[in-house]
Amino acid sequence: MATKFVVCLFLTCYVIVKNVESAKLQALPLPSYIGKGCLRDDPNLNECVVRKGAPVIDRIVKGDPKYRIPKLDPLVIPELTITQGTKQVGLTMTCKNCELHGLKETRFVKARVDEKKRHVEWDFELDQCMFLGQYSVAGQVLILPIKGDGDANITVNGITFTYLYDYNLVKRANEKDYVDITKSELKFNAKGMKLKLDNLFNGDKLLGDNMNLFLNENWQDLLKEFGPAIGDAFGTIMKNTLGSVSDLVPYEFIFPTS
Repeated sequence: MATKFVVCLFLTCYVIVKNVESAKLQALPLPSYIGKGCLRDDPNLNECVVRKGAPVIDRIVKGDPKYRIPKLDPLVIPELTITQGTKQVGLTMTCKNCELHGLKETRFVKARVDEKKRHVEWDFELDQCMFLGQYSVAGQVLILPIKGDGDANITVNGITFTYLYDYNLVKRANEKDYVDITKSELKFNAKGMKLKLDNLFNGDKLLGDNMNLFLNENWQDLLKEFGPAIGDAFGTIMKNTLGSVSDLVPYEFIFPTS
C-alpha cells in the first residue's frame, strides 16, 4: 500500500472558501510589498521573479486577509494523518493541533518561467522546520512495533524543494484573465530529520527512550517514507497561497505587457 497523506484544515482560516460570483468581479493589484509585476517579455524574467519574490516571504508568512492568505508561521493544522504501508514502515500516525514552524526562513533561490507554455518552476531552500503537536501512533517501524500518544517534535533540516505548476488563463465576467492552476507538484528533499515522541508505550521510559534512539539512528529510512507526506504539506501551502492571490489579481498585473 502506498503512502496516504491527509491534511485536515477545516475550521481554520487556511480553508479558502471562494465566493465565485464575487470573485468574478475582483481585480486587485499585486500587494504593495510586491509592487509591479515582471514584464512578460523581459529577457531576464526569471531573475525578475526571484528579485520580486524573495523579499516577500518574510511578509507573506504573517498573513494577508485582503488576499485570503492566512498566517503561515506557525501554520496551525488541526489534524495531520500519515498512513504508511510498506515493507519498511507500516503505521498510522496522527498529529492533532499540529504547528509547522520555520517557513519565514524560506529562501527563494531560482525561478524558471515559460510564459508561452504556461509552465513555472520555483526553487526554495530552508535550513530547518519543525512540526509540533499531539501525536498518536500505532504500527511497526522497520523491525520494531511502535505505539503511543503524547507530545511530538519532528524537526527536518537542510530542506530544498521545487514547486512546479501549469496554468491556463480564464476570462471572467469583468473581461480580465485570471490564472487557473491546472497541475502542480512539489519535489522535496532534506538532509536530516530528528524525532522526539513523548509517552511511547504508555509512558515506559526505557522503551520510549530506546525507540526514540532507534528512530533517530534510522532517520534516513524514515525520511524516505515520510518525505512525500511532508512534501505534500508544503505543496498544499504553496498551491493554496498562490491560488488565493491569482484568484484575486488579474494576469495583466502579475505579468504586465508594459
